[in-house]
Amino acid sequence: MRMILPLFVWACIQGIGCNAGSTTPETRPAMANAAAPLAPVSFDPQDDPRGGDIVMREMGPLQGKVVADMFAGDGYYTWKLLSAGARVLAIDDDPAAIERLQAWKASQGIGDDRLLIRLTTPGVPGLLPDEADIALVTREYSTLGDRRSWITQLMAGIKSPHLFYLVNYLPGQSPDGPPLSQRMDYNQVSEELTLFGADDVGISYKKLPYRYILFASKPPLMPEEEAGPSGDAGH
Repeated sequence: MRMILPLFVWACIQGIGCNAGSTTPETRPAMANAAAPLAPVSFDPQDDPRGGDIVMREMGPLQGKVVADMFAGDGYYTWKLLSAGARVLAIDDDPAAIERLQAWKASQGIGDDRLLIRLTTPGVPGLLPDEADIALVTREYSTLGDRRSWITQLMAGIKSPHLFYLVNYLPGQSPDGPPLSQRMDYNQVSEELTLFGADDVGISYKKLPYRYILFASKPPLMPEEEAGPSGDAGH
């Protein structure tokens, strides 16, 4: 379970936005064009106990991209994504987490052009079709419920090549993290994702202590791949 950032606690003590409502797909304002200048966002400095900077480097340049932070929780990765210049869709199925995120957003004076916060239903990613450029998933893969349905919906909400990153714990003992029963081996996850539509899957398992970073995408077919063995279009 993610710990609550001190700035969230401060915001709620001050009474800033703790009762703010969530933004749903039906009512969300449009995010500003990705080419528009980004207003500066300031954050309280703190250390990086969960390796967020490493995850950001693995995800590549994020400036101006719309990134879906799935299961945003306490906002740790939302903060990291914003700091990297992304426009963030912070999504969670926990109403309490959404309230804390709204409080923090209000306390920092962050506008909807940089951050949208959305409450979704358990088992539903909560993205509109082609809404995000990329997604980050930090909940254990085994806990997603109907994983085929969830992954299919997630990829539909990400523009081609439907790229997303998954940060999960390795099987085995660690000082913190989820129960061992929730941890899945990355090879098992990778094999399952290919069954669910991902064509390109890669894994980094030495970048973070006790965790691995997996990426999955479905790049467009090349012309020669679209053609059948005789050169005719495949069926």
